[in-house]
Amino acid sequence: MTRFTQKMMLILLIFTSQLVINCSSDNDPINEEIENPTGWMDDLERSLGTGTKAKLNNWVEKGLDNTKLKEAFSKTSDKACLMTKLETAISIYHQRVHIEDWNNIPGIAKSDYKSNGLLAGINHPDWNDPALDLPAIEAANFVDATATVLPSGTKIYRVTGGNPAGGYWTKEKPKSVGAVIGGTAVQPAWNDFSKCYEYEVPQKQTLKVWQGITAKQPIAAGVINPHLPGGELQLFIPPAVRDDAFKKLVIQIPLSW
Repeated sequence: MTRFTQKMMLILLIFTSQLVINCSSDNDPINEEIENPTGWMDDLERSLGTGTKAKLNNWVEKGLDNTKLKEAFSKTSDKACLMTKLETAISIYHQRVHIEDWNNIPGIAKSDYKSNGLLAGINHPDWNDPALDLPAIEAANFVDATATVLPSGTKIYRVTGGNPAGGYWTKEKPKSVGAVIGGTAVQPAWNDFSKCYEYEVPQKQTLKVWQGITAKQPIAAGVINPHLPGGELQLFIPPAVRDDAFKKLVIQIPLSW
């Protein structure tokens, strides 16, 4: 081996060693991520206060996607505001809206929202009672709506975490959260989907309702893609019908999921 060849091999060895050192440098963000995958949480803990990391980890343990959570905080210019939104969200589905985790919100349609609801309220001449009209604000939630009288023995259902005797019901017991969010277009900000209620029209009585196909809804204010497609049959019960006697017959039943 010539002196020149030995010299070139030595130079190559030094260069290769330096390359290995550089690739494994402590300043390499890839290696830092591998060694400390929750480092971004530590940064938030320092800026937002003690307890932040524990809350983030708790949400992840309950099913919030770690990657989407991290991305949401990296993109926002107001981390404190996002943290508050996540803390005050009424369900994990509501949290997923805040971090734009569309893959884990069942029932949504990944396309632009275009309103298809009714443009005006409706009355039923035979009922001849303004208290039983479908007002414009509720009509907008229907593609079509028909005044309907439910006979005795009819059972209707409502999934909510709020008012058991609220206005919107279905004739079929929802089989999944996606059926409520997507099929009946219920925004996660409105409902935590934690309880199911049933009402049965008493014997020798009827129930006056508005029945029709659910209109599309945005998934949240200011978001048009994705959206809630609707398409399922829903009922609206006027407040005048939901009197004390009605409320007393509303019972909680097990969820289907």
